[in-house]
Amino acid sequence: MRIAFISDMHGNAVAFEEVVKDLEDQSPDVVVCLGDIVMKGPQPKECMNLLNSLKPISVIRGNHEHLYTRYQKGSNPNSFKDILTSESIKYDQQYLSIKEQEWLSNLPENETLTFSDRKIDIFHASPKSLNEVIFPWAPIEDLDKLYLESTSDFSFYGHVHHAFVRNSTYRTIVNAGSIGLPFDKDNRASYAILDIGTKGSSVQLRRVQYNVEKAINIAYDRKMPFAHMFEYALRKAEYPYIEQLFSSATDQ
Repeated sequence: MRIAFISDMHGNAVAFEEVVKDLEDQSPDVVVCLGDIVMKGPQPKECMNLLNSLKPISVIRGNHEHLYTRYQKGSNPNSFKDILTSESIKYDQQYLSIKEQEWLSNLPENETLTFSDRKIDIFHASPKSLNEVIFPWAPIEDLDKLYLESTSDFSFYGHVHHAFVRNSTYRTIVNAGSIGLPFDKDNRASYAILDIGTKGSSVQLRRVQYNVEKAINIAYDRKMPFAHMFEYALRKAEYPYIEQLFSSATDQ
């Protein structure tokens, strides 16, 4: 059994298109999506169409899908975080129908899948949160919290945009990384494949090259909010959404 895990496309359909081509070569039996299909990138509709073309057996809600019908401005509505979120939602609403937005915001937060007697827990950030951050260098005590079923063999998640495989005390923890916005200093799109055989299992983290310049140009051509941060993220493969970067850009 070959299972592909994709995550965090974030509206970057240029990257997603290349991953779809790579998936055709890898021929997984099924595809699972771990959330954050849209927002922060210029092509939310195209990403939705690409996802549908893969016919995933499961799609998990990411924190950005959650924001669509649940977002409320914070105590400081003029803060960078609130401005970024509200502008990103407005942008995507131009391209996604109300039905699509409701579907995205009401996806399940987690699931346990079973293949060949192997249990696989899937969620976006952690079993109890859509926003918790657990990086690949987290202590094993934090990794040990990443499960739904006490007897599961694997836990797969996304959110932190850092692809990795580590063994915790009782299971293997896999982060599929990000297709659209990697933050691990490798700007190639990332996803994971799990092979389950009669003699054991193996995990492969795949990196896929794509036309970064094309994706950046689409963001600017469509006048996407904070396109300069999208450009920074794609070029550097580092987290760009900090108030200091926003301030320096607006001061110019």
